[in-house]
Amino acid sequence: MRRLIVLSGFVTILMPLMLGASGAMGQAKPFIVNINQAPATLDPAWGCGLYDIGLASNFYVRLTQYGSKRGPGGTTQFDPGNIRPYFAKKITISRDGKTYTFKLPAGVKFPSGTPVDAKAAKFSIERSITMGGCGGYFVYDGIYDPPLIRSITAANPTTLVIKLNQANGNFLQDMAQPSASIVDPSVIKAHGGVKKGLNEYMSSHAAGSGPFLLKSYEPNKQAVLTANPGFFGPKPKSSTIIVNFINSDPTLLLQARSGNADVTLGLTKGAAHSLLGKASNKIIVNRATFWEYIGTPWTKAPWTNRKVREAVTYATPSADICKKVAFGWCELYYGPYAPAMPEFNAAISKPRPYNLAKAKALMKASGVATPIDVTMNIPEGNRIEEQIATVVQGTWKQIGINVTINKLTATDYVNSMEQHKAQSFIRIDGPGVIEAGYLLGYDAKCGISFNLSDICVKRIDTLLAQARKSNSAVERKKLYDSIARIWVANSPRVQVYADKFVTVLSKRVKSYHYQHEMDFRTWGA
Repeated sequence: MRRLIVLSGFVTILMPLMLGASGAMGQAKPFIVNINQAPATLDPAWGCGLYDIGLASNFYVRLTQYGSKRGPGGTTQFDPGNIRPYFAKKITISRDGKTYTFKLPAGVKFPSGTPVDAKAAKFSIERSITMGGCGGYFVYDGIYDPPLIRSITAANPTTLVIKLNQANGNFLQDMAQPSASIVDPSVIKAHGGVKKGLNEYMSSHAAGSGPFLLKSYEPNKQAVLTANPGFFGPKPKSSTIIVNFINSDPTLLLQARSGNADVTLGLTKGAAHSLLGKASNKIIVNRATFWEYIGTPWTKAPWTNRKVREAVTYATPSADICKKVAFGWCELYYGPYAPAMPEFNAAISKPRPYNLAKAKALMKASGVATPIDVTMNIPEGNRIEEQIATVVQGTWKQIGINVTINKLTATDYVNSMEQHKAQSFIRIDGPGVIEAGYLLGYDAKCGISFNLSDICVKRIDTLLAQARKSNSAVERKKLYDSIARIWVANSPRVQVYADKFVTVLSKRVKSYHYQHEMDFRTWGA
């Protein structure tokens, strides 16, 4: 697995932001967070979706973390182009880029009394790899041939040495992922040990030394977190956080409007839009690293023809969809990297305008006989993707493509894409690790099953391999720009828009920091 399955953005920590007076430890009222979907697991080594790894990240520390920058409305947000030390005090990289030495603090312990040291870090990273789930893919940065990590050594309690089989300019970001969280070896050994596959106990328990402890957990209902008195870093802003999992949009809206929820995540854009201008709430909108797109798999007719693929990009009124479906909380572009990604180049990724005349000319030049029948799969109950499908059904018909909208259950929808059976589909997607090399490793590479659009340009593979091995940020940028130009020229799919993540805050919230996964250290009232 390689993608983040759940489509929502979240938050982390690094610098407190001030919307008013600072929250304080020991506050009488718990900080309430409402989320529209519950996590599938709390195990950082097994989680795939943002709800999984987002919540789990609060119970653990990692070697590195994302940096921070100014955000909208007096908030801050994460900076994916700036990776900083977290549990590691100092990081040394060898000249060839293959050996990383992490110096760790001494004396830190898990609640069990077990040391949080180099031995525990080695155990944890190797556990993610052994289990064989999403965590291993994140830790390896999607590089398996040969595996990215050659060896992990605990030289002494405060020194961890990781050697790679090849240089990788993104390795420090890999170590910032929740999958690289340092877990308590004594708890793991007492509850199933380390083996391939799911650990049932860890699906609903925590075993970390992070900023929060898991006081109670009711799957699909509620999680209660309390500040960890033994946390090595600054104390969290909130001493108690109650996370409610509510899949009813009207209920989420009511709780947000009434002020019963301090932070609301996953509210539909239409519902959030209704709160604009209300004194009881503050709407925060951040650029996100995921996007809505229409898949046109190269292995399926009529998408085997490049001009047909290009034609539908001009026959899709993305600007109108952005305005009316996403309420303007979106961004137009055409390229492989979303605008929020560090590698994005606006000059290369200019949005394609709605132009039926050009689309018709491209269809004629393609030599493909019309009319063409296309089945477009969408997930049942997803209002946004149903609206997009309905719009393109009308506009594509004008260039000779008849679209049949096929609503599938969540399982059938995912299977149709993962098994490469869909002729066309609409989905929201984004990388688990926010870096072009990781993204392209599943989104453009030839012959990989995770490449849902079946994009295959050998030149991209060659340039990608060079970029991933380069230690030079300047060289990598040039290579990723070259890949973007090739990608755009081949029109592999329809990029409808880059999504923007909408968070609803109550008026009592004083501190909020956005990231694509949630970390509650600076959330407070």
